[in-house]
Amino acid sequence: MMTPQEAANCTFTKSMVGGYNMASVDDFLDKLTEDYAALYKENAALKAKLKVLADKTEEYREIEDAMRSTLLTAQRMASSIVSEAEAKREALIADGTGEAKQRLSELQAEVIREEARLDQVRRDVDERIAAEEHRLEVAQGELRLFIQAVRGVCGKQLELLDRLPIRALEVRDETGFYRHRDFQRMKEEHFYPWLRTLVDVCRREGGKGVSGMQLCWDLEQYAPEDIPDTVVTPMGRFRLGELARMVEQGGMEALAGRFFLWNGRTQDARFFRNRALNALWERCYFAPSARSEEDASINAAILDDLERAAKMDPSLPLPRGSYEEVCALAGREPALPQGPELAEEFLPGYRKGLATHALGALRLTLPGSYLYGWERWGSGGAHLWTDGSGPVWRVNTYRAREGDARFTDSLNALNGLEGRTLKGGKLRWGWREIREGRERLYQAVCEVAAGPALFAITATCASPGELGQVAELIGRISVVNNTAQRETVQARQ
Repeated sequence: MMTPQEAANCTFTKSMVGGYNMASVDDFLDKLTEDYAALYKENAALKAKLKVLADKTEEYREIEDAMRSTLLTAQRMASSIVSEAEAKREALIADGTGEAKQRLSELQAEVIREEARLDQVRRDVDERIAAEEHRLEVAQGELRLFIQAVRGVCGKQLELLDRLPIRALEVRDETGFYRHRDFQRMKEEHFYPWLRTLVDVCRREGGKGVSGMQLCWDLEQYAPEDIPDTVVTPMGRFRLGELARMVEQGGMEALAGRFFLWNGRTQDARFFRNRALNALWERCYFAPSARSEEDASINAAILDDLERAAKMDPSLPLPRGSYEEVCALAGREPALPQGPELAEEFLPGYRKGLATHALGALRLTLPGSYLYGWERWGSGGAHLWTDGSGPVWRVNTYRAREGDARFTDSLNALNGLEGRTLKGGKLRWGWREIREGRERLYQAVCEVAAGPALFAITATCASPGELGQVAELIGRISVVNNTAQRETVQARQ
């Protein structure tokens, strides 16, 4: 575009003929230059303003883009916050519902416990009376044997007693030992015939696959794991035919020396060996002494008895393998001198296998290593089994006021609920998650109905993997009716 200066400096060639008046042209150009200069300046000013407006427009566009991006980010954040809040709300609602259901189930169970408390107390009293009566009978029998043994040891004192001027003293002794004072004769006339009868029964039943045979076993304690064609005794497990072979090879005296805890008039090496064998078979949990005072006491007694027996008779066969095993559990250095091993088919330790516990009609099978205790709850409590690391088992018993017992509604809230029919009863069980403080636990809940009795069983686990073992043990639960219990007692008597 021509600038005003260029317009002012513009010149024209002169024409000799017919040209424009120079003065008029100059006047016109002056006016034109003046107007053009004004328009040029105005145009330049407008261009400058236009550039400013363009820059501002670009700046506003960038601000708009930034605001739009910020708005989109805010919208996304708002959506995320809303979604997260809704998820937390749903989780809180779900947790609150679960806790409420669990609390409701616990309250329902508590109501049932309170309703059955008086019946339970009466049942416990009846069971304890029956148990004490049985213990009294057993204690009376043991007392008779002890008195007989004391009479054999304290012959001179008895002779002195005979010389006392007592006329009203009457002694009733079915063995005749008080009269003849011959310990060997008492064994041969009184105990050996009884033992021979047991051997005859074992010989007759041997090879038939007989199960559950027990001799001289305390019915108030656990029942060891069953192995067909064997007999359970306080002194160990034997093949039925093995007892007969002992008699054939060494006579009745050899069997008595292995079968009876105390077969002599004095506490000799065989007595201490047999007492240790009884503890190994019947009482020892084969658990570290550090686990409980009971474990420490049993382990120490076994080791002391075996070491004393070895000192009294180094030639006496001893369960040396079991001795070294218990030494390791007790943290004690082996101290037995060299000597023969008591070689038998079955190694000591009923509690190394499963043990079946009787609670009324209920039969609950658990690992033999579990310690038993009574867990007190206010005026009531529960039977408790634990080994310090695995599932903790609890059992409560209730009795219906009228008719047969029924399952509680709280079972319906459990996971994996299932049931089965038992001979003489029925069973239902499932599992649930519980919390003790901040710890999450997994609890199997089982109810067994047997006539008017209802048994509530729980097994609390630290991990869900332990529920498989619990399920296997629940599968072993059984019930025994009163008729079967009476037949069992009569057979064992």
